[in-house]
Formats: sequence, structure tokens, C-alpha cells
Amino acid sequence: MIDPRTPSQLEQGLRALGLAPAHRWGQHFLVDRRLLERLVALAREGDAALPVLEIGPGVGGLTRTLLEDGRRVLAVELDARFEPWLAPLAGLFPEQFTLVWGDALAVSWADLVRAQGWSAVTVAGNLPYYITAPLLERLMAFHGWWDHAVFMVQREVAERLATEPGHRTTSQLGVLLRYAMSVHIAIPRIPPASFYPRPGVDSAVIQLKARTPLPVPWEAFRWVVRAGFLHRRKTLRQALAQAGGSWQSKEAWQELLQALSINPSARAEQLTLEEWTRLANAVAERKKGPQ
Repeated sequence: MIDPRTPSQLEQGLRALGLAPAHRWGQHFLVDRRLLERLVALAREGDAALPVLEIGPGVGGLTRTLLEDGRRVLAVELDARFEPWLAPLAGLFPEQFTLVWGDALAVSWADLVRAQGWSAVTVAGNLPYYITAPLLERLMAFHGWWDHAVFMVQREVAERLATEPGHRTTSQLGVLLRYAMSVHIAIPRIPPASFYPRPGVDSAVIQLKARTPLPVPWEAFRWVVRAGFLHRRKTLRQALAQAGGSWQSKEAWQELLQALSINPSARAEQLTLEEWTRLANAVAERKKGPQ
């Protein structure tokens, strides 16, 4: 079996099968064994006894490194062209490896984990850049089933996700993730040379740790954050008034924000997590807000 964790063997294997990484799925495979081992070590910083739900194993470099570390792995892969790389792992690690073919954006992660008889997992993956946001949003919906996650993402995305609310580079997704998790950059820069084929940007690794959700209804929190960032150049009172589902005027939003000691002229990126929580609780209490 060809080991995909070196550029030469990966190229040889792909050539033998007549395959090429799919640009439309953002396939860039990590071929740096040292970095793969660091990813496994980061995954171990959670509960090392937990199995791993791997999103998009591709040619199986991270998968094999996790299995060699003794982890049980449930891998979800969309591209069936990689069966010659992944299927043999079930023979090499029969008690540890389960492969599911499907779209990680469509299948129920909780159902897959439940079918294995597991109560919780660590989540890991080298996320295609173009679906990083929806995959992380799915992690939000997976709350209660995981304690720790390790993902490789585009470096710029990692930096924005790791920025605490209240700063200029704060992102909508970064605020939403903090509803029930912490975000930390574990490896700040991975150069394109670590991948095959080489991407056009640097990458980074983020760690996410599940925590008790904020003391506010998720629906209200999600609505105010999305409304605020929808028109991020506008003041908060304008953005809230113009958002879908808004039930009051700009002037009414100004009064509410002032009552909450939140600057109505602030932009979304200026609000702290505590202010977002306060605002979302006020919206939830009105009972006329979006559900």
C-alpha cells in the first residue's frame, strides 16, 4: 500500500490510478509527516480515549497517522475516487477504522456517531477552504457530541476566527462560534510547500474546545449577530432595523441599544461578546423577535 504522506509516493499513487486532486472540491493534501504528527498530538490534547470523527480524509494521510497512534477513526469522505487509498485501512486497522461515503455537509454527524455506539468524539480534518464556514456551522449543531476539534484552514480565516469579538477583524462566524466554544490558533502558519498540490495561500491549524453555551437562546443570539454583520459598514441601529425579521424602526432600536448601554452608532465588529449576549437576551425577552 502506497503511503500518501510523502510527495513522491502521493504523486506516484495518483498517477498509477489516473487521478488528480479535484480543484472544485479544494483538494490539497498535507504531505509533511511532521505536521501530520503534530495534528495528531493536538487531537490528543482533548480526551485521548475518544474516537475521532474525521471530515474529508482524502488520500488518508491524517487518517493513517491517527490510526497508528491508536485512535479509533470514523471518516466521512465525498470523493469515491479515493477508495483505493482508504478501503485498505479497514484491513490494516479492522478494530479502529470505519469509512462512510457521503457529504459531510449533508449527513447527520450525530447519527453516524450514534450508530458506532459512541457518546462523544474528537473532530478533525483538513477543511477545503471554500466550505470552511458551513462545516464549522455544522460543528455548532453537533454540540453535545464533541469536546475538542482540530482543523486545518486558510491562515487568513484562522486569524479572523481567533480574533475576539470587539476588534476590527472580528468575523460573524468567529462571534457565532463563541456561543458554545473557544477558538485558538495552534499552528499559526503552514506554507504551501507542505501540500500537494500547493495551494496559493498559507494555512493554519485551529483548535476548538466545546464549553457551556452562553446564557441566551441560540436563535436570538444567531439572529442579532447575523443582522449586525449583514451590513457591517452600517451602524448597529441601522443594520438591525434593515435585517430580515426585524420588527421595529431604527429609532426604536436606538432606544433599546441605549437602554442596554450599547452604543447605537457602533459597528458589529466593535461589540464585545458580553454586549452581543445582552442584546440577544433583550431580543428574546421581547418575544416579537425572530424565532
